[in-house]
Amino acid sequence: MHNDTGRRDFFGVTRFLGINSIEETRKNRNVETLRGIAIILVVFGHMIGYTSSGGMRASDDSFLRYVYYSLEYIRLPLFTVISGWVYANKPVADTGNRRMFLKGKLRRLLIPMFVVSTLLFTMRMVVPGTNTTPDISALPRNLFLPYDVYWYLFSLFLIFVAVSLLDTKAFFREATGWFSTLVIAFILLCVSENYLDTMPNIFSFKGALYLFPFFLIGIGIFRYRYHLLNSRVAYLTFVVFAVAVVIQQLAWFGLIPLQERHSVLGMTVGVSAALLLFRMKYQNDLLIWIGGHAYGIFLFHVFFTGGSRIVLTRLGIENPLLVLCLGVIAAIILSIVVERAIRLSPFLRFCILGLRRENPSVSLQGGQKSAA
Repeated sequence: MHNDTGRRDFFGVTRFLGINSIEETRKNRNVETLRGIAIILVVFGHMIGYTSSGGMRASDDSFLRYVYYSLEYIRLPLFTVISGWVYANKPVADTGNRRMFLKGKLRRLLIPMFVVSTLLFTMRMVVPGTNTTPDISALPRNLFLPYDVYWYLFSLFLIFVAVSLLDTKAFFREATGWFSTLVIAFILLCVSENYLDTMPNIFSFKGALYLFPFFLIGIGIFRYRYHLLNSRVAYLTFVVFAVAVVIQQLAWFGLIPLQERHSVLGMTVGVSAALLLFRMKYQNDLLIWIGGHAYGIFLFHVFFTGGSRIVLTRLGIENPLLVLCLGVIAAIILSIVVERAIRLSPFLRFCILGLRRENPSVSLQGGQKSAA
């Protein structure tokens, strides 16, 4: 039979972008779809901006700020639940070598964090029109106070350190041990938010405490899916989620005080949303492709959310929704292009992506491997 794969490759573009890659077909399509949703929500949020002085500078009473707040409890929690699920597929207990496991996570998370955050810091120093212009004297702080969105990578590394210790213990691999650890994680988060607020967030340990419960939920979904995702639990989860979202909306419209993302309300929305999304088992080829490049998108999208906003504004495009949509699309596509280009160089793929040095042609045949 005639093989027409070459005709569909359009001068190597399909292969370069990792579309329909071999690695992609080996992954769980439901989870990869969720990963695509999660990274789109992350880019979406960063395009709008954390506050009215960042991103698109959306005012606190604007529709965009309302959308940001409505999705805030779901974005990073879902991303972290997926990381926990992926880890549970190949836990440190199965490898039997905790040192090598952590060495791999250090290479995959911390090296890109230091390199890419430094590049972003430098770019903002010299490129006009950015929302912030850092001073060179603050650059060394990136070694212990991670810069911008890259706090997430240091927090995730700390979580892997903790889990690598826990998961070698027999009690943690039992449902009661896992649940007890989850309860303790929530208690530690409460202590952090109520008593450690004035402490410097060195190595982003506060972020780790916020994300740790979600990572554990991801492990639980993989190991105890029949308990957490069965029909009865799903019905209860939906009711909890619906009630929590209504309360969240009441807070936005000023009927009750606003709740932070680490509040009981924020954690409830985040956990219940993740459980429901995993229960749905939704699949979408485009989202799977985007999800397969989630780590590269996370690393590079900040360069392009701000850049696309500046370019679109100079082109005379001022409609906020149009700027938002075009900016998100541009940030995702350009991040994927940059990531695939970097994979061509063994040196750059190690320094910027944290990947092992290998033959670039082999790299381009495989899909994006998860940071988790």
